[in-house]
Amino acid sequence: MTDPIVDLWTAQQAGAQAPSRAELTGRATWLQRRTRIRDLIEYVAGALVITAFGYIAITAPDWGVRIGSILLIAGTGIVMYNLWGRRTTADPAALARDALTHYRGLLIAQQGALASVGRWYLGPFLPGMIVFVAAAVRAQAEEIPLPAALFNGAIATGVIALISGSVLWLNRSAARAIAMEIETLAADPAID
Repeated sequence: MTDPIVDLWTAQQAGAQAPSRAELTGRATWLQRRTRIRDLIEYVAGALVITAFGYIAITAPDWGVRIGSILLIAGTGIVMYNLWGRRTTADPAALARDALTHYRGLLIAQQGALASVGRWYLGPFLPGMIVFVAAAVRAQAEEIPLPAALFNGAIATGVIALISGSVLWLNRSAARAIAMEIETLAADPAID
C-alpha cells in the first residue's frame, strides 16, 4: 500500500528543476531590496524612539525615568550600530561569477542575524526598559497606592514581554525558513 501524500511529494520533487542563474540573481536582488527596506524602517523607528525618549529625558521630573530614558536611547544607538554592521552590500562582480554562492551567502548572513536577534536587537533595550519601568512604578507610587502602581508596572512589563517574545519568535521562525532554503540550495547539485 502506498501513501498518496508521499507519492505526490515524490512526483513534485522529480519534476522540480533547480533555479537558474537568472532566478538566483532575481532572488538575491529581491532579498537585498527587502533587507534595505526593513533596515530603513528600523532606522526611522530608531530615530523616533531616540526623539521620544530624548524628550522624556529632558522633561521628566523623576531622575529614575530620565536615567531609564537615557539607557533606552543608548540601547537604540547600539541596535542601530548593530543593524548597520549586519547590512549586506551589493557585489555585482560576485553575483556575476557565481549566483548560487552569492545568494547562499546573503541567506546565511540573514539567517545568522535573525537567529541571534535576542542578543543584538532585544538585549540592548533590556537595561533601559527595566530601569524605566521600575522608576515609573516608583514615581507612580508617590501619587497612587503602591498596589495600583505595581499593577501598572506588571501590565507594562507584560506588554514589553509580549512584544519582545513576538519579535523573537517571528525572527527565529524566519531564520528557520531561511535555514531550510539554504539546505535545499546546498543539497541540489543541479544548480549552476
